[in-house]
Amino acid sequence: MTLQKDVVHSDFELEQYLQEVHHEINSLVYSDENGTSKENKFTEYVMELLSEAGETEGIRLCSYVKENKWENVQFKINGYAIEEGLETLDIFIAHFQDTNHIYRVGKTDFENLIKWSTGFINAAFKGHLDDIEPSTEAYGLARLVRDNQKEFIRVNVFILSNGNIPHDPPKSFSLKSLEDLSFTFQVWDAERLHRLSQSKYNREPIEIDFEATLGKVIPCLKMPSANDLYECYLAIVPGSVLATLYRNYGTRLLESNVRAFLQQTGKINKGIKDTIINKPFMFLPYNNGLATTAQEVKTIRLDDGQLAITGVKDFQIVNGGQTTASLFHTEKRFKADLSQVFVQMKLTVIKDEDKKNETVPFISRYANSQNAVSELDLTSNNPYLQKLEELSRTTFAIDPENTNKQTIWFLERVKGQYKEALNKEPTKGKKDAFVIKYPRNQIIVKSEIAKYLNIWKQHPHHVSKGAQKNYNYFLSEIKDEFKSKKPNRIYWQDIVANAILFQVTDRLFGRKNQNPIGDTNVKSQTVAYTLSYFHRITRNRLNLGFIWEKQFVPEDLQDELKKGLKFVYDFFDSLNVALVSETAKSEKTWKALTECKGHPMNMEAINAYLISDKEFKERYESVDDKTEETKKYADLQKITSLGVKFWDGLWLYNRNSKVLSTYQQSIASIICKKLRESGGLSEREIRKGAEIIDILAESKIDFDKVAVLSQLDDKELVDPSALYNRLSKLNNDDWKRIIDLGEQTKLMSYNEISVLKTVIQRLKRKENIDLKRLQTTQTAIDKIKKFGIKV
Repeated sequence: MTLQKDVVHSDFELEQYLQEVHHEINSLVYSDENGTSKENKFTEYVMELLSEAGETEGIRLCSYVKENKWENVQFKINGYAIEEGLETLDIFIAHFQDTNHIYRVGKTDFENLIKWSTGFINAAFKGHLDDIEPSTEAYGLARLVRDNQKEFIRVNVFILSNGNIPHDPPKSFSLKSLEDLSFTFQVWDAERLHRLSQSKYNREPIEIDFEATLGKVIPCLKMPSANDLYECYLAIVPGSVLATLYRNYGTRLLESNVRAFLQQTGKINKGIKDTIINKPFMFLPYNNGLATTAQEVKTIRLDDGQLAITGVKDFQIVNGGQTTASLFHTEKRFKADLSQVFVQMKLTVIKDEDKKNETVPFISRYANSQNAVSELDLTSNNPYLQKLEELSRTTFAIDPENTNKQTIWFLERVKGQYKEALNKEPTKGKKDAFVIKYPRNQIIVKSEIAKYLNIWKQHPHHVSKGAQKNYNYFLSEIKDEFKSKKPNRIYWQDIVANAILFQVTDRLFGRKNQNPIGDTNVKSQTVAYTLSYFHRITRNRLNLGFIWEKQFVPEDLQDELKKGLKFVYDFFDSLNVALVSETAKSEKTWKALTECKGHPMNMEAINAYLISDKEFKERYESVDDKTEETKKYADLQKITSLGVKFWDGLWLYNRNSKVLSTYQQSIASIICKKLRESGGLSEREIRKGAEIIDILAESKIDFDKVAVLSQLDDKELVDPSALYNRLSKLNNDDWKRIIDLGEQTKLMSYNEISVLKTVIQRLKRKENIDLKRLQTTQTAIDKIKKFGIKV
């Protein structure tokens, strides 16, 4: 029997992965109230995976199809990403079929994907804006590209598919009149995405064959003594080789570096440029060279016996990023001759992969470099983040969803730290207790700290540059502050308060197709600028302690923030620029906003939430940083254990007895209201509530008689973590029965079953599940409760 060429042999793991992706996309579409296509959700899903893996940065969904007069597709893209500095443009185009089985993308379809995406790129770079509809975001992208075409060096076209693409993309591609633009095509089909998922979203390593791609090998010396940790090579590399590497790979070469290329405005980089142009033969003695790492190195012996490097795998420049980038930019912008430029290179090969993440930062720390590298530049292991982690684990907050307990905001200093800590819990019961203590919606990653505090410090233009760029800037600025004063518990509470403020303001902007303030494509920039502008007009006197205690932002303050969002959005709209997302990165834009007059916010209403001098002194100048967590928790237990009926009945009881003062009666009413709404009590409310209980006890009031005066039922609201815990208790047999019943009885829709299957996978992986899908799961399971299913 002869198999047909297109038959794909069964791969159980790949098929299982495609099942998961299929249900993931279905559940995402079903849970998206805005309405969107499965191809868009697939594109967004994969772009996020690639961003997480470090393959791209600054992703944006941009679904655009242009047909000609014969209704044939002329252009198509699904998304894009632009690197800061406008060196790299990433374009994403998808081939998606609504299936959970592997399929083959034909040669014609594959060639069309290349033709449609490069057609759009050609029109954008050459300014053929009439070919692109002005009402689309794609038009704004094309306009930005046209206006800055000389800045772009490379274009990466990502071809995404949930099928199998057995075709090789073009190895050499250029557009007429744009020959200086470097093109790279990356195919991310089902098999490659499956490999990425198996590698836990690690970046695919750069592999360079010097002999095949550059026509050169690199003569070198190998360290004479061997050890089990590493190998080391010394080489002198032609400047033209490094310039070509930067042209092809850009900042991907610098991912292990602790800082980004500073452009040629800095003193060091200007010096590099001047040496290249005026004294290229002196570059070797003047420059400190490169410190690089690799996973593997291939070598040969030349005819004269000299050892030479022919290729490297996972090549990274740890120190010398400025040198490498400056070589390329000087050659490109000033037509410099690099034939006399040589750079010394130390190449370290870490043999033990487990030791790599530990060793590379030390190479970076101790290697010679043109710019000083501070301890804080070593990110996760710097003392500042370690101190914040310590504070985050010991600072308790009232859970606004369930005042019977306290929770902790968890700083994830290292990626995956939360999941790792959860998995270390020895029993299922302890894992459940961990999730209750550290709710998943209270995780703060280190880059978010930079976002919240740079907004507070009125640097929204840095925040608009993206998480990594903003994070690097923040760490470089915070080092002197950290030396003079270490973060304390109040400092961490302020970070959390800023997180709450940001999340509330982000929600106030609205969602697409849900009556948002404006174009949701500029939502993140509008939120960052609005909050920084708010802090500017209030002179950073917002009472963060109040927000921390309440764990929410009062409605009247939200009203003013919403006015601020509209004001800032209108400001952006008035700029008449191609892409606000790029304009917002400029400090000039921030300064222009600060010079605007006549904001609509009511300062009289806002002033009620500004901190007084006395409160400021008590909060920030106190030498005692310890908190009475035990007493506060005991007081909270006293309050909540009495129940809503008691606090509601107390108001009726006090009308006749007058056992409480007017102020105490007000506090009792607040406590009752918050308990009914499952709101969080502030520290002051807990303290005053405990005092009220003591007064009533001293007056020998019968608490049961007080409670029976109320007509309310003591009903506890269910929070997301409680719902998650219930679902996590279901075993494989329980889930199988639920799915089987849902399908056989047809009481569940296909989309509901897709959501359930996605939730099952996320539960197994200990991954976060959004509230919408948790609620959908609960609703679906409720439909089959009559068959004895209990959750």
